[in-house]
Amino acid sequence: MSSISNDQMVVEILNFFYPKNSISEHDVTEQLGDLAAEMYAEALEASASMHLVPRPTYTPSLSWLVKEGVKTFWRSRGEDEIYESVRVTVALKYKSKHQMSKLGI
Repeated sequence: MSSISNDQMVVEILNFFYPKNSISEHDVTEQLGDLAAEMYAEALEASASMHLVPRPTYTPSLSWLVKEGVKTFWRSRGEDEIYESVRVTVALKYKSKHQMSKLGI
């Protein structure tokens, strides 16, 4: 059983997306909790899609395609990892909502 509280999870998620704008547990509201859940879900979905993107390093051939297919399979089976490009994009998309939620608007 995990000993981390919901407020701690919200703080960790929001601080992950906005490391320079860190918040503490006493700043957490229901509105911020909902926003953190929405942002995290979107980031996981986008990262899962990124697992499927082939990464060519040279002119593609049939053997490259097969190798990339295997790599894609293994990436998709891995842990819930959020790509940095996804983190930045989600943070930018929700920046206004995050600021307004912190102000209680």
